[in-house]
Amino acid sequence: MVVSSPITPGQVSFLLGIIPVFVAWIYSEFLEYKKSSSPSKVHSDNNLVELGSETIKEDDRAILLEGGLTKSASAKFNSSSIKVNLIRFLTMDDSFLLENRLTLRAMSEFGAILTYFYVCDRTELLGDSTKNYNRDLFIFLYLLLVIVCFMTSLKKHHDKSAFSGKALLYLNRHQTEEWKGWMQATV
Repeated sequence: MVVSSPITPGQVSFLLGIIPVFVAWIYSEFLEYKKSSSPSKVHSDNNLVELGSETIKEDDRAILLEGGLTKSASAKFNSSSIKVNLIRFLTMDDSFLLENRLTLRAMSEFGAILTYFYVCDRTELLGDSTKNYNRDLFIFLYLLLVIVCFMTSLKKHHDKSAFSGKALLYLNRHQTEEWKGWMQATV
């Protein structure tokens, strides 16, 4: 017989946080589907505006990969306050949900993973199982993983940027400086 305990404040706050995010993500996916499935006019000026904004986004993305934030991208982050964004989220503003659809998806996936971990660890919904440990299999898989990592590190990468034609460095200065900043901030 399983004795259930009362719901804790942490469980309530988690559910009050994850359920609106999940609902907002589902609604933003519906809005994206509705926007992409609606027939658009071939010779419309609206399509020209959309195409122009997509090319700007691609240029910003290429610059970000090569060396850092552009001035226009950094201005976008500072222009809107947290309070305004929270109000737009709570009122389920269509344009806000479409802009942040991928972020809402990532937050929903993370919440689903946390919920799965909670169900597996703290409830009796899934039965117990016996652990099966094999030292030889573990060593074999570990060595196989090390060999695969070693072989992939030997491959030379000759990727060029589509934007500037320069070689893309996987550990470029901008990326290592950002890691350095994060390491200093956590100490």
